[in-house]
Amino acid sequence: MLSEKRRSKLLHYVRDNGSVSVDDLAELLSVSVSTVRRDLDEMDERGLLRRVHGGAIAVGGAESAETSIMERAVRNLEEKHRIAAEAVGLIEPGSTILLTGGSTTAQMVPYLASVPDITVVTNSIAIAHGIGTTTEDVQVLVLGGLLRNVELSLLGHLTTQALADIHIDRAFFSAYGLDPGYGMLGAHLAEAETDRNMIAAARHLVVLADHSKFDQRSAVRIAPVSRIGTVVTDAHAPAEAVAALRARDIVVIQA
Repeated sequence: MLSEKRRSKLLHYVRDNGSVSVDDLAELLSVSVSTVRRDLDEMDERGLLRRVHGGAIAVGGAESAETSIMERAVRNLEEKHRIAAEAVGLIEPGSTILLTGGSTTAQMVPYLASVPDITVVTNSIAIAHGIGTTTEDVQVLVLGGLLRNVELSLLGHLTTQALADIHIDRAFFSAYGLDPGYGMLGAHLAEAETDRNMIAAARHLVVLADHSKFDQRSAVRIAPVSRIGTVVTDAHAPAEAVAALRARDIVVIQA
């Protein structure tokens, strides 16, 4: 059986059953246990399933459940304001930061002028417009790319190419979901590769996630836990999740 056909069958089996063992998959596919393990590891990296001890479990698809940016903007608005204010406090004068599109990163815009001599790199037309219409004190560099209309974000090869010559101190991401044992989750497969490349261009990753994001599940992992440097959340974040993140040496700030 060709590898892609095998992996497709494997993925459908995991999704249909919710969870499955390595041994069962090896028997189903008529391949060795080591082959199944390699397939599972690769598919876990791609965010298609969750690798667990002895097997794998399915993860829910987020694209069908994704809500518009306008709907998200009004959810937990008070918490997002506080998170944004704390996040801006992490920006050092004279630094270059990256802001991706999102309902929480958008709340950072009014506070940015309080930090002198910063450059904001973004792939979000909405954020660039927000900064441009509120202050002349912040330099903005907009990454090019293919416009994703519903989010007003720019994606793809041109976006990634523009990052090659830019030194980014901190990248600020609004998380669709945050799993303390798995990492930062995204809402849309088309954005995932661009997001990963933007994270790779930054020295430090800051994840902005209100308490509701700890309950969100997705098939798309943007960054593993090991890549996250700081999480800014609110006072209602689950205590066990906060403790788990801190146990991984991640700085957690509760606004």
